[in-house]
Amino acid sequence: MAPAYANAVKSRMADNRDEGFDDLEKLLEDADIGRRILRDFQSENPDTIAPAMLAWLYFGNSWELMVSYNEEIIQDKESGFFNRLMARAMIYFIIRRSIQNEHRTRQDWDNFRKIQKSMGSVVSVTDSAIAEFDEEKSAAPADSTDAETTDEKKEPRKRGRKKVRETLDNLIPGNTDRIKGKISEFLKLRSSGNDLAMLYIYLHEDSHIRSCDISTFHDALSEHYPEHKFVGLRGVQKAHQQLTTPMMGGKRMIDMGQDKKNLDNIRNHFEAA
Repeated sequence: MAPAYANAVKSRMADNRDEGFDDLEKLLEDADIGRRILRDFQSENPDTIAPAMLAWLYFGNSWELMVSYNEEIIQDKESGFFNRLMARAMIYFIIRRSIQNEHRTRQDWDNFRKIQKSMGSVVSVTDSAIAEFDEEKSAAPADSTDAETTDEKKEPRKRGRKKVRETLDNLIPGNTDRIKGKISEFLKLRSSGNDLAMLYIYLHEDSHIRSCDISTFHDALSEHYPEHKFVGLRGVQKAHQQLTTPMMGGKRMIDMGQDKKNLDNIRNHFEAA
């Protein structure tokens, strides 16, 4: 799909360069691969693999597989020096970019390392890449916002948008007690990441709660129902992303198959007397 990219990679390997991937990414952008894949995804061709491929890229172990593949190249004694050098650079790039894009966290890569090592795999470059990433993060100079401190405790202010906290009562615009009772009944039976994501979608789309993000909803539930053990926020966010992913014909995952039946069951639960 992008022959110029393959040629550029070979040229980079021959030049013994292992830093700076902006020029290679620009080649992929110019090739317009994303738009071409999207057209294939939205087509009605039954033989296209684009939906399955995109689902794996977003929800599968695509980042981990790329790192594992490059670790194998480095450990292969028959790999040439430039191939190993390029594989090393790719591992650094993949880990850094996955964290920057928030597709993976530092903890995700720690878990990956543990799994690989438990199977006898050598992940020396992954180890060094994560260690170097941590060192860079620790050594990064504080900006003007980070440097500001209070006179009383001298604690650095946190960057980013202040987290909005809402009670469940404030999120429910009307018939509060009934909706809270139905939510409690639901949580006694179902409280997985997928269940909470579906509950959020139903309550939001049927106007039973005011507009809010999943983080606010998750915090409100945890605060109001301390007797229930909830899955982590990230698990609910990933489930929500998967359920609302557009499929062919403009439908979402939650609008089809068993997911649709589960959503209908939630609707019936809340509409029952």
